Amino acid sequence: MYRPPRVIGRALFIIALLGCTGAALVESIRETWMPLEGYALVANQQSASASLIDLRRDSARTIPVGVGPHEAAISPSGRIGVVTIYGQQPAGNELAIIDIRTAAVTKTVSLGEYTRPHGVVFLAGNESRVVVTSEATQRLLVVNIETGQVESAIPTNANGSHMAGVTADGKRAFTANIGSGSVSEIDLVERKFVRTVPVGPRPEGIAVTPDGKEVWAGSNTDGTVSIVETATGQVAAKLSGFTLPYRLAISADGRTAIICDPQANRIAIADVAMRRVIWDVTELGSPRGVTITPDGAFALVTVAADPSMAVVDLKAKKVVGRVPVGASPDGVGFGPLSR
Repeated sequence: MYRPPRVIGRALFIIALLGCTGAALVESIRETWMPLEGYALVANQQSASASLIDLRRDSARTIPVGVGPHEAAISPSGRIGVVTIYGQQPAGNELAIIDIRTAAVTKTVSLGEYTRPHGVVFLAGNESRVVVTSEATQRLLVVNIETGQVESAIPTNANGSHMAGVTADGKRAFTANIGSGSVSEIDLVERKFVRTVPVGPRPEGIAVTPDGKEVWAGSNTDGTVSIVETATGQVAAKLSGFTLPYRLAISADGRTAIICDPQANRIAIADVAMRRVIWDVTELGSPRGVTITPDGAFALVTVAADPSMAVVDLKAKKVVGRVPVGASPDGVGFGPLSR
């Protein structure tokens, strides 16, 4: 039976309805002082909402977005958020576009025939375009969220293309294909399929080094993480010892990888160059989504058992704060304070 970690100090949860935005405000006292600025956007699968967290104040506003939100991203400027509406039954086909300043959905973008949108990433330095997987149609979409148009629908040539990773220069994308046991490589400049690389069965979590030289993909069946060298298109190494490597993230400097293992109630922190786990955080209670702040100092991890978003200090190697969020939190994105 899951037992939540002990919180240092007194927990305080305040819920206030904000009539002007339709959002609820939740506050939490941090466990230790946390010199962290910016916002986190969390997709709450079972509450049809997203939580927008102000990291300066440890406060979250709950924003209704639609049924079955799964993944979330914030634009490079920190002004715009996107949540994928995966749906339940019937399948979803929308993106909820959020104004970070007002904590409100400004519009909903329909993807038409491209259903089950899941992984979402902003293109490098681009406020108006995101790449989104369409799991049901085996496509990686390039969507202009300003005009509401699907500009490209690139075949992944694989089943169950679920999560996506993009290189820092925005030229290459990679999808984890649950049904095909593979990773697809997509050329985002020419907007065309390049190749698939077989990895472990049921790969779901995926992360790409900023330079695009390595792709890390977790196998939900084998409990392994395959490391693909993109120069050769081959699996060069595998990390083992996981039960369900559900989500992965790699830091902006390419040095640190984080693997969420919800069945083991832990996150594992790996040295990318050494290709091995060097420490972990346990008793997190089903960690799901993860992102790393651009400076590499903190990891933001959604925790389903609480439910909450935990802030992990990667230097101190411990959880330093938690903010309550909605039911079954999954994807999480980080954005800076907009100027």
